Amino acid sequence: MENQLASLGIKVPEILLPAEDIDPAKFAVIACDQHSAEPAYWEETVRIVGSSPSALHLMLPEAWLDQKDEKEPLIERAMSRYLADGTLRSIGEGFVYVRRTVGTRPDGTPLVRHGLVAAIDLEKYDYVPGNHNLIRATEATVKERLPERIRIREKASLEMPHVLVMLDDEKNALTALLEQMRAGDPADGGASAGSSAASGLKCLYDFDLMQDGGHIEGCFLNEPEQIAQIAKVLSSLYDACDDGFLMAVGDGNHSLAAAKETWKAHPEIPALRYALVELISVYDEGLSFHPIHRLLMNLDPADIPAIRKELRLDDPSLDLQDLQPRIDEWLTEYRKTHPAAELEYIHGREECLALGEKPGNLAIVFDKFERGSFFRTVLENGTFVRKSFSLGEAREKRYYLECRRLR
Repeated sequence: MENQLASLGIKVPEILLPAEDIDPAKFAVIACDQHSAEPAYWEETVRIVGSSPSALHLMLPEAWLDQKDEKEPLIERAMSRYLADGTLRSIGEGFVYVRRTVGTRPDGTPLVRHGLVAAIDLEKYDYVPGNHNLIRATEATVKERLPERIRIREKASLEMPHVLVMLDDEKNALTALLEQMRAGDPADGGASAGSSAASGLKCLYDFDLMQDGGHIEGCFLNEPEQIAQIAKVLSSLYDACDDGFLMAVGDGNHSLAAAKETWKAHPEIPALRYALVELISVYDEGLSFHPIHRLLMNLDPADIPAIRKELRLDDPSLDLQDLQPRIDEWLTEYRKTHPAAELEYIHGREECLALGEKPGNLAIVFDKFERGSFFRTVLENGTFVRKSFSLGEAREKRYYLECRRLR
C-alpha cells in the first residue's frame, strides 16, 4: 500500500495539531497571502488571538512584510517553542478529512467543501510549463518571488499548508468514499465494530473559524483499510487521467515551487522531499471558481473602438487564454505613444464594469470560469495565463491548522 501511494506521489504524513487544551478558533489563522492590503483585518486577528498560542505566531502575513526583519526570528523561536513545550502534539501518521462550510445553498442547507490533507512527493512535481509529471503548476512561476520563500523554508522547523491541489475527479469519488467512512459504514472503510467514534471516524476538531471563515470539521484516517481504500480511488483516478497528469496546483503555486527548490538544495533532509497540502476535487460543489477580469486604463477615449476591434473583444467565443497574449503584445506597442496606459486585474465583475465607465478605461469581463477546462488547459498550454481565476473569496481560503515537522 505504501508503494502504491508512493507511485501516485502521495505519502501518509505525521500530523501535528494544537494540544487539546488550546482553543483551535484562536490557533487557526487564514493563509498569509490574504488581506495583504487590509491591515485592519490583521489587527483584528491580533486582538482575537491575544496571548493564546496561534498559527499567527508561526507565519508572516504579507501585510507585515515591511516588518520581516523583526518578525522572522520570533517565528523561528515560536516554532521551536511549540514543538518543545507540547503546544503542538503529534497525533500519528494519517490523513485528515476536512469538511469546510463555506456558505449556504439556495435551499438553506450548508455548502461544504471537502478536502484531504496529505503529503505530496516533490519528486513527482514540477512547475516548469509543459512537463509530464504527476503534479503540475497551473500558473507561470515568477522566479523572483521564490528566494524569500526558500529562505523561510530553509530555516523552518515545521510547515503549515495553505496549498490546495486539485484532482480531476468528475464523479467526486474520493469525497463519496470519505463521506461513507464518516458515516461509519465498515463495508466502505468506515469505523470497525466497537469504535467509539460517533461518526465512524475520529473527530480531531469541530469549530467556527475566526473572522467569518465558516465552520470546519476534521476527521482522522489512519487505519490500514481506510488508507487502502483511499489509495484505490486515487489509483483509479490516475488510470483515467491523460498524460499521467493526476494533480494540479490550484492555490499556492509559488509556495510549492519554493518547497521544490528547497528540497533540491537540501537532499540531506528527507522531510523536505514532501509538502503538506489539501487535495480537493476540481468538481467539488463547495469549491468556487471566479474569473479574474481585465481593466485597461489611461487610454485615449477616441482609440477605444479600434482597440476593441484589434483585440477582438466582441467575438462571442472570447477566451482569456488566447486574449492575454494579444493584450500583452498590443499594450507593449500602445505604450510607445501612451506610456500611462495600464492593465489591472479586477476580481469583481460589477466593480470592473463600473470602472470601465470612466473616461479612458475599457473593461473586459468574463461570465464564468469553466472548471471542466481546468486540467485540459494545462495539458494544452502548459499553464494558465496569469490571473486567470481565483479559488473562492478571501474568507474561503485555507486556514493554517495541521502542521508537519520539517526537522
